[in-house]
Amino acid sequence: MPHRYLGPVPHLAAGIRLPDIVAPPILKASRLTDSAIGLMLSYHRETAPSSTIKKGGGLRGHTGTSIGEYIEKARYYADLYGAMVEVEADHVSITVSPERAVKRIAGGGFEAGLSDAEVEEALRYIEEEMREVQSHGGVDFVTVDTCELIDYTADRMGLPELEARYEELLDPDERRALEKLYLGRVYRFLGNGVVYEVRFSREEVMRLAVKYWRSLAHVPRVLDIAKRYIEGPFGVEVAFDETPSPTPPKDLVFYLSELRRLGVDPDFIAPNVGFAKREDYTGDLEELRSRITVLSAIAQGFGTALSFHSGSGAHPYSDKGPGVLEVVREATGGLLKYKVSGVYIQLLLEVMSRFPQGSLPRRLYEEIFDYVLGEVRRYVSERTGLYTPALEDMLKRYESAEGRRGVRNPRADFFRHYFFLFQAAFDPKRGRWLREEVLRLYSENRELRDAYEREATELTLRLVGKLGFTGNLYRFRIRAL
Repeated sequence: MPHRYLGPVPHLAAGIRLPDIVAPPILKASRLTDSAIGLMLSYHRETAPSSTIKKGGGLRGHTGTSIGEYIEKARYYADLYGAMVEVEADHVSITVSPERAVKRIAGGGFEAGLSDAEVEEALRYIEEEMREVQSHGGVDFVTVDTCELIDYTADRMGLPELEARYEELLDPDERRALEKLYLGRVYRFLGNGVVYEVRFSREEVMRLAVKYWRSLAHVPRVLDIAKRYIEGPFGVEVAFDETPSPTPPKDLVFYLSELRRLGVDPDFIAPNVGFAKREDYTGDLEELRSRITVLSAIAQGFGTALSFHSGSGAHPYSDKGPGVLEVVREATGGLLKYKVSGVYIQLLLEVMSRFPQGSLPRRLYEEIFDYVLGEVRRYVSERTGLYTPALEDMLKRYESAEGRRGVRNPRADFFRHYFFLFQAAFDPKRGRWLREEVLRLYSENRELRDAYEREATELTLRLVGKLGFTGNLYRFRIRAL
């Protein structure tokens, strides 16, 4: 069966939110480029156990694709196309609410902090997810996300408050061990002909410990659950990206060092490099290159490689902005993993929107657009659900311009950030009617199917080519010494 744990081999990881539509063109591109590829869905947000999907309502598992369906169809299509894939459980998260995560992703601000009871409930839910993973044959890779347990107040604490919190959090033996490890030591990392040196002061050690102690402590707990339900080897990534600002180098050194002390040696680590979901990177490319070069050198110094989340740009043809993919590849020396997901559904909607007025694909696209617009209007008017000031601004921009003319633009800000709502649409009598109507139309309409497969294959070929993943299994090998 052509799926397996790839190891720290550079590759593209693609989300298959509607597997029957999205997986075939991705895997065709995989075969055309002789590249192994990761197939994934974010647990808790994009996928969920079958019982949760059947119940409907809410945003947990908002794609309508259950964990079982995702795993089975990832393997089915890998077999069908003879492609080598790694089936990944992405963003297995300690979190209390998918709604909170969605707001954060769409620019609505960052909420952090969970009670002990909320953490235990999150772990219980992860166990439920992993039971379904086990019943469908397991996965090859797990990405752990404990970002909501990071204490960002540590960055703003005065020294007396910081010291008090440090002493409250760590017992005397832990504090002595931590300070012995970091104080007076010089960490050196090599990257692109430069030696980067890192030293820690006692205040920095205290601040980093207070900031990350709880987040770090729960990474092994999540992995322990995964190990109970996944037979055989599986890869590990730690998501470190869903934070309010780019990851400082010293933070990454501390986090990776402490993961190693906890017995976790991830294949990939995903810091925040300044990317935002469904937005192009518009900052200075040389600044981005410098940031990634340093973070990549640190990661490689710990025997891991960078993973880039939020890889989708503002639209399916933007490639995260001019020159961005090339900078990512060059700054890492090609040792990276790159993740995209929503862009494949965004592309499907764009393709549907280009069909002639009155055609079935165009009519269904317009129904989806109007549904999403209606939900967004409701959130804003009621200040409920996914409401944020950022969403209100998006809606105002649309209503004051294209909305007044009745233009259903698939690139309208509110739509490209919230189009996923059509898959979550649920009615007790009709089920997920919009999702199912898209699947039905796609299976019956050859013209739509041909247009999308061509475009999605080209998108995947472009990503694989620009990021240097062509022939990855032949060019990157793991050798025991």
